[in-house]
Amino acid sequence: MISAATLAALPSARPLSWLLNALSVLFGADSESLAEDAVLELVERARAGDRAARQRLYRQHVQRVFRTVRGMLRSDAEAEDVTQDAMLTALTSLDRYSPRSGIRFAAWLTTIAVNTTRRRFRRRRPELTATGELPEVADPSSDPAEDVDLARQRAALLQALAELEPREREIVSLRYGSDLNATEIAAQLRMEPANVRKILERARASLGERIEALSKPRGAAA
Repeated sequence: MISAATLAALPSARPLSWLLNALSVLFGADSESLAEDAVLELVERARAGDRAARQRLYRQHVQRVFRTVRGMLRSDAEAEDVTQDAMLTALTSLDRYSPRSGIRFAAWLTTIAVNTTRRRFRRRRPELTATGELPEVADPSSDPAEDVDLARQRAALLQALAELEPREREIVSLRYGSDLNATEIAAQLRMEPANVRKILERARASLGERIEALSKPRGAAA
């Protein structure tokens, strides 16, 4: 359960400055942190049939993939399905992965995740995420007021992401959900890094204001 102290550490005045941290808190942080050379070593071992290496790759990247696709889909369940599909595709396609200078394994993996999400979009028209969702199963040891506050922040974040233009939503999700840099995002989306930075700057301005407005309790003073 997220503690009140953790939530209090997320400032409300400038939401986009802590969006990556918020995504980790609300959607799950990576279980481990590995240097890129360690990740590539796992890739090589997994290619050779090492099941433990394959499982470690999964644990290292699954939350990153979920954070990325969650902002582009309408529910946790749908994001979980896409995450599992993307992870399965990636882990069974490691022979097709070719390291590139300046581009991390995570960027290749999130390319698969974004493409999986786009295929889901093509099958049906996406809908905006509802803003009033509360956790389905309450933790009996948790503080009800804290649960409501967490649900409100989570719903505000999802609603604000859903209201972005599709390209903006992809770029924001890749930057703050996957923690990719502008060069990695540009390579994935076939754009110039400068254009990626401009879109991020524009999205930060509108998204930050929207999150702050949506996260206020009803009836709160402006």
